[in-house]
Amino acid sequence: MSTYENSELYDQVAAHIQPIIREKVKEEYGREISLAQARLQKKINDRLSALPEYKRKYADKSIKAGLGKYYGEPESKIEPIVGVLLDALERTEYRAVLDYIHEAEDSDIIKIAEVLTEFGLAELAILGEQAKSRLEFLDHLESLCQNNDTKEELVHSALEKNLWVFGAKYSLFSSNKTLKRQVEDYLGKKYRGSREKRRPDLMLGGNYFGEYLLIEFKRPNHSLKYTDYQQATTYRNDFRPYTDADIEILVIGGKRGIDLPDSKNIEPRTSIMIFNEIISTSRNQLNWLLRELGGEEHA
Repeated sequence: MSTYENSELYDQVAAHIQPIIREKVKEEYGREISLAQARLQKKINDRLSALPEYKRKYADKSIKAGLGKYYGEPESKIEPIVGVLLDALERTEYRAVLDYIHEAEDSDIIKIAEVLTEFGLAELAILGEQAKSRLEFLDHLESLCQNNDTKEELVHSALEKNLWVFGAKYSLFSSNKTLKRQVEDYLGKKYRGSREKRRPDLMLGGNYFGEYLLIEFKRPNHSLKYTDYQQATTYRNDFRPYTDADIEILVIGGKRGIDLPDSKNIEPRTSIMIFNEIISTSRNQLNWLLRELGGEEHA
């Protein structure tokens, strides 16, 4: 048989066998994909079963949407993606619920009403989790304040991003680079040389109403005196060249001294606060919220 004839015979056999091999490979590959998907689906179902019932359908929808983008990819690549999706969904369901609202037709009033109800339930769940987290924060803050070695800067650092501790209205305030620089400029000019050791711990924050909040932190074991109050109001006056905004003052310490003025005899927009009272009030408010949400109180 000539070389040409051999080549022709090889092509004929290959043409006959290749579809069979291709189909067999496809079948085996499909079986592997199915097994991988089954393993992955079991993991997904286990995680979904741990979610509250109202959360599951939104979570399932988001996962399916995510998996659709990676169809045919190996399990080793898909599993971490699903893990991240589930981690996010276990923490917040806002995204999925908002997607449902966005996809609902304007005429589909029933669906929109149903989704908004679920959105309300989602918000309640998030509020409950946030309340529990804040109660844990208060426990740590209380331990910090009970330590006689705790300096004011440590408490400042803990509270700078958690002004909700002082009350709901203060959660609107926040510090920023500009305000921090203003404080540093002010303190750098006022407390130099031998006065450096007397440098106070101040925080200047602002809200979107254009109001400022000036906090003077004292050590948690420091008994506040009239001079502390007087000095804080002096700081407010000294900051006048920096801004025309209203400036509210909080002076915070461990105890009230006998010479402190009472609430009727202090300047407007000025408050004297004690760490233990702040923590206690905040804890009571959070426990009240948990009771309203039907959750367990924090001891």
